[in-house]
Amino acid sequence: MADDISTWAPWYTLFRQQWVGDMQPSEHETFMHPVACLLVASGSEADPIGALRALQTSAAVQRVLSCGDGGTKMMFYYMLLHDGRDTAALQTIDLQFDQVRKTFGQNSALLKINTNTDLLGAADAGERIKISSIWSSDISATRPLAAQPEMSYGEMLTMRDVAALRDAVKLMLVRSVVPHMQYVIRILSDQTASERRGITGRLFSAGRRYLNTTSKAENTYVGSDGEVYYRHKSPEAMLRRLADCSFMLKDYRFAQSVYQIARRDFQSEKAWLCYAGAQEMIGVCKLLWEVQTTKAEFDSVFDDAVSTYVHKTRTPRRHFLAVRCTVVYYELLKHHRFYAFAPGALLRGPSFSASLTALLNEQAAYSYLKAVPRPNVRKFAFYAMLASQAFQRAHMSDLANRCLHMVRVSLKGRSQGHIRTDSDDEKSHGKATTDVKSPTRASMDEKAAALSQPTTDEVHVDKVSVTAKTKWTAIDSYINHELGRQSMAAHNFDEAFQYFMALMGDEKTPPKLQSKYLQELLQLFLESSDQLTGDNDGRKQASAIELSIPSIDPQLVRIIMSPELEGEDAMLEWRLDGSSPSKIGGGSGLQSPRCCSVGEVVAVLLVVTNPLAIGVTLSNLTLECAFEASGDSAATEATVASALDISVVATVILEGEQTTMVTVQIVPRCAGSVSILGAKYLLCDILPTFKSLVLPGRRMNDTKDQRMGIVHTPDTTLGFSVNSDLPRLEVTVDDLPDTLMSGSMHRACLRVANSGSLACHSVAMWVSHPSFVGIRPPQLCNDEAELVDDGGMYVPLSDVKKHERVQVPNVLRDYSTFVLVGRQTDTPGSSAHCVEPLGSLRPGEAFTVPIWIRGDRVGAHTLSLCVGASSAATARKDLAVMRSRQFEVDLLVTASLRVNAFVRPSARNPRERLFGVEVENMQPDLSVQLVQTTFTSGFYELVPVSSSKEPHRTLVGPRQSISLVYRARPRDTVADKLCDSPEMFAVRALRQFIYSSEKPSSTPGPIDLVYSNNVFTEQGIDCTHSSLQSYIARSQAHRRRNVLRSGYPLIPDKYHSAMFPLFESFGIDFVLFWSQVGGAERAGHHSISGIDLGVPHDYLVEGLNPPTEGAA
Repeated sequence: MADDISTWAPWYTLFRQQWVGDMQPSEHETFMHPVACLLVASGSEADPIGALRALQTSAAVQRVLSCGDGGTKMMFYYMLLHDGRDTAALQTIDLQFDQVRKTFGQNSALLKINTNTDLLGAADAGERIKISSIWSSDISATRPLAAQPEMSYGEMLTMRDVAALRDAVKLMLVRSVVPHMQYVIRILSDQTASERRGITGRLFSAGRRYLNTTSKAENTYVGSDGEVYYRHKSPEAMLRRLADCSFMLKDYRFAQSVYQIARRDFQSEKAWLCYAGAQEMIGVCKLLWEVQTTKAEFDSVFDDAVSTYVHKTRTPRRHFLAVRCTVVYYELLKHHRFYAFAPGALLRGPSFSASLTALLNEQAAYSYLKAVPRPNVRKFAFYAMLASQAFQRAHMSDLANRCLHMVRVSLKGRSQGHIRTDSDDEKSHGKATTDVKSPTRASMDEKAAALSQPTTDEVHVDKVSVTAKTKWTAIDSYINHELGRQSMAAHNFDEAFQYFMALMGDEKTPPKLQSKYLQELLQLFLESSDQLTGDNDGRKQASAIELSIPSIDPQLVRIIMSPELEGEDAMLEWRLDGSSPSKIGGGSGLQSPRCCSVGEVVAVLLVVTNPLAIGVTLSNLTLECAFEASGDSAATEATVASALDISVVATVILEGEQTTMVTVQIVPRCAGSVSILGAKYLLCDILPTFKSLVLPGRRMNDTKDQRMGIVHTPDTTLGFSVNSDLPRLEVTVDDLPDTLMSGSMHRACLRVANSGSLACHSVAMWVSHPSFVGIRPPQLCNDEAELVDDGGMYVPLSDVKKHERVQVPNVLRDYSTFVLVGRQTDTPGSSAHCVEPLGSLRPGEAFTVPIWIRGDRVGAHTLSLCVGASSAATARKDLAVMRSRQFEVDLLVTASLRVNAFVRPSARNPRERLFGVEVENMQPDLSVQLVQTTFTSGFYELVPVSSSKEPHRTLVGPRQSISLVYRARPRDTVADKLCDSPEMFAVRALRQFIYSSEKPSSTPGPIDLVYSNNVFTEQGIDCTHSSLQSYIARSQAHRRRNVLRSGYPLIPDKYHSAMFPLFESFGIDFVLFWSQVGGAERAGHHSISGIDLGVPHDYLVEGLNPPTEGAA
């Protein structure tokens, strides 16, 4: 990247060249004073020597000679010009030049050129154009703003003539002008030797100043502008001429010393213009030969020079000279890459015009971009904004607009996004680049060039997208407001409308400004609408633009099917192995996890937030959706157009910083898929607005192009499918408890009604806590029918057997899933046999399911319940996709009783065991009556040690405890039980699982359990034939599965039912029934499962080490 940053702003380059071209000779410096005079005579003259002498004695030349500088004479250079067209003089031209050289000396030259067009052939046409361009380019460089002359220079010359001209000028400079200037320096050095002799010279000057009788007016005079000047023969003027000549011959060190001597004299005589000029040249010399000098040394010199020019001089050209000093200082700093000092130098310059202030501030901003080690983007943005204001005052709206765009581009990297327009690409991407040698500086310069690439094109916006703003909200608002005002002044209403819309996204703007911006935005929309061809086109264009107010987060949008019903609707995959229903996968054949039937109401919940501090009103709020018909519904476009009935919310009033929820309903009229694209509304009843609600999907990372770029899959979060074959059930759960005592039972009711037009052939229910829930078979009913009272979960009987042997299934099932409607599945481990399902549920029919909820464990629990339905007549045995409704119940279980069991060996019989139960009442004010104890075991029967049945002995008062002791005695021999015991089945299944490639698939056979009942009241409870039997089995299965998962983590759950039994031969399950005395009539039971009174079995050890035949 080039070091000259002025190329980023070509108007500054034009300004600098024009400023230098406008320089005029001044009395306080001699750079513009003549040093030599070139006299040219034609070779066709009869007496060229006489012609040269006539030129030398002409009035114009004598006028210059009359202003002689301190005894030095002007050098005359004599040139004899010969025209090649004059062929007759070819023989005499050399003789004439010899006479000129003899007469005038060595300062003479002969130049031969051609002006004969006949000597130029057609092949030289391109050469003549090239020669002509040399003069035009030189004129443009020296006077860039001057009008180009109509005539063309150099058309009669050849490249040989141009080379001869250059050689002649070079020869004149090297052989005559430079030696003459060296001679002048020697003369002036001798004449001013006393002034430059250190302390002696200073004392001499002081003595001459105060003791010399010569009048001061002989050396100084006051010009017409009121400034003090020195005459040409004065010592001070000769010192200045000596320094200037030395400076022009690049003897900067000597020139600086002379400038410093002259500066003291100028200061003592209060010749401020001469003093400022000497200060300026001292600073220039320091930067040209003392590059390593400190910043304070040269910066203070230039600061003093500019300040003296502006504040102490009285010449009308003081501002011109101050600007010249500033520009020279700035160019020298750029030459040495001292960009850190450039902004301070530019900002000290005079600001007598808005255009000059704008140029200096713009160059100061660019200097911050070239700062080392990194660009200072913040200060660049600040001074670019100041330049924009100055350009605006100077009525240069294009340059002001450009500065504001550069600020927006520079701040883009410090934020998440910005307002991107097509014109930004032209302003922020450079068209001209240069090579960069330093790779560490390359990226920095590329960014700087992108920010500052010049362009003078008029700004047009074809497409504007409003995204995130910069973190500098005040600057962002100012830029948008200024760009909007400039666009309005240019009658570019479309662009102005976009910038004013962007103003509304800043929530940190004061409320008064927010209200003002909103009114300007609405007024601008009304004015811009008048420029459009029609009102409908205007509304269509405005609706395609997104406003930042109000805020609608697409991630917070919720789609609810049949909002009038309870629960959450979803399409789920049901696996009848007891696992929880999950969202559908790719192989289910459905496009969306949300489905509804034709004519079903779908509610879309929008969370609308007003980020402003002022209130706004939204009217006619609705949704814009895309519908893709399927099947016969795609036959005509009219069907697609009328496929959706979308409601319209008339008015939404949002106060400042208020968040509210808005519900829009969609009713599909035909099958297909629906995607929500966005929300449409009128802001303040005037401005049509569209808010996009489309989210990016999952990022793709499959191919190389996807990994190198950012590619997302289509998102289906805000979409749903409309299926004409989808069932529609109304599911309600009544009388669900929120608090229970541990062990107590509460009766609820599940009601399922088919409100659709299709029959349901499969209805299932899943519960997350099977040990908490028990159900009865479903019962068909109608809307007026009541649930038949079946006597409750506890069925009291007057005669309960003490010991009863009952054969029960011993298959370890998962009791989480219940089939309520449809065929019973034969999947191992499923719970389909727990209830008697209905055949089908026709449209308009309903059934109820009694549900018993028990507080199984103390603590806070969240019970999940899911009911799924399918209209398919056939389904897979292990998988079904059903439309489901999910419910969640928060249940708090408080402590009622604490039951602890212990086992002791019996002293009377070594085969017997003593089984003790300790019951503690945790209630602070209620007593508990023990009703019955029931023990189930495949090997033991239990009898109480004490035969007393008095109720007061089993009454447990508040905070009291009692103990019950039972004798466990075996009913069979061990050998009889081990022949075909559940333990042996588990060992054989485990061996097959380990050693055989064919996994176990059979289930254990039924087991004979002995129910030992001990009743403490007049009536007991039947546990063998009531619903309690399946309920106790579910509790045992839940405990059993948890034990197997922790004990055998490498065995999948699907093999548990084919490898392990539900009950073990030597285990005891204990159930204690109780009821409260006083207060509410509550009853319940506590259970302890899996109490092993025999020898513990390690199935894995026995499976890996098979025992000898006949041994346990």
